[in-house]
Amino acid sequence: MAVRSFPFASLAGLALVGAVAGGGYVFIRDADVLALRLPTRVLAPTKPSPATPREAVEHFQCNRCHVVPGLEPVSARLSENCVTCHQAIAAGRLDLWYKQAEVARWKRHITHLVRTPDLGSLNQRVKREWLVSWLQAPHVVRPLYGATMPRMKVGPKDAELLADYFAVTEQESAEPTRGDVEAGRALYAEHACASCHYRGDFPLESLRYGAPEFNSPSARRRAPDLRHVRDRMSLAQLRSWLTDPHRILLDTEMPTFAFTPKQVEDLTAFLRAPLPQVAAAPRPRYQPKRLEREVHYPEVAQKLSRHLCFHCHSDLRRPGDQGPGNTGGFGYDGASLDLATRAGFLRGVRRDGQFRGLPDQMEDGTPRLVAALLARQGELDGHFQPGVLGMPLGLPPIPEEEIDLVFTWIEQGAPE
Repeated sequence: MAVRSFPFASLAGLALVGAVAGGGYVFIRDADVLALRLPTRVLAPTKPSPATPREAVEHFQCNRCHVVPGLEPVSARLSENCVTCHQAIAAGRLDLWYKQAEVARWKRHITHLVRTPDLGSLNQRVKREWLVSWLQAPHVVRPLYGATMPRMKVGPKDAELLADYFAVTEQESAEPTRGDVEAGRALYAEHACASCHYRGDFPLESLRYGAPEFNSPSARRRAPDLRHVRDRMSLAQLRSWLTDPHRILLDTEMPTFAFTPKQVEDLTAFLRAPLPQVAAAPRPRYQPKRLEREVHYPEVAQKLSRHLCFHCHSDLRRPGDQGPGNTGGFGYDGASLDLATRAGFLRGVRRDGQFRGLPDQMEDGTPRLVAALLARQGELDGHFQPGVLGMPLGLPPIPEEEIDLVFTWIEQGAPE
């Protein structure tokens, strides 16, 4: 990032505070921090496995993306807090500090991770059994939100500890629904619920990085897919939500309808009615195509690394935290993977004390980087490839034409 130059006289009238924190000087303006010089600090997990609920939340860095009750953000630096940084850019709070063209470029690219679910009332919105299972194998809950829960290294014990921290104890009762399914279906149509929500009727394969659907109105992008509501929410939770969603989640964009108790029961019965079971067969794996032209690193960097990957795999020369995919995070040990430079691509990821280049081939002959990009496509459907973590982590898959670009570059010997 190139810091914008400005005369110090222009700082008059701004609320600036000079602070010393462990030898590092920072300027504070509003809630944003401009780091002039900060001590080196790595945010990677410090314990091999968490033993308490709080340790679990810190180990998996829930506060890198979410506001977590009882915990400060993972760092004071905007670059280490995904959502806070995106919100600051979108709101224009960084306009003073950085060059106008640079800020404008950031704003054009910011689509994902502008808002994340509030975890403060999580215990009123999900069942424990569902949460523990989902944390270990997350699937898409909000199709148009774009960003999904990252696939972290969460085991059964870890998931239980995380559920404990957020006091998620709700279990399903044996009480049957009392409403009329067809009356609930009519209410669902009358109130145009389908204008925001899906019920398993959205083609996830169309969701690729940069898809126009991600620019839908905010309420539609944040709306969950209701095919999961039976598994995700208990009968009591669903009734409470339909009665007064704003009492449970203040910033929800779900309208509060004046439903009668009978209508709440009818809608509850409809939303919990079993949907036709469709076998979720894995989609055929995409076979990358070699382009009939030369591809050089600057094009790959512009399309992939500098646009997206370097957020988690930063330049090793950058002081402090270099992203969860480099110095470590989200429960993973540091892999020393630098995707901000061509040398970093070629050197690759550190495993068992040695580096394995991203152009290197896996057992089936697929380059390591291409295998990770392809694996992300299957993860949308809940199909996980053993030994391969889909990338970009927690974000939509990149389009096939960009996978072709990377594949061609590697096949041509990764030229400069």
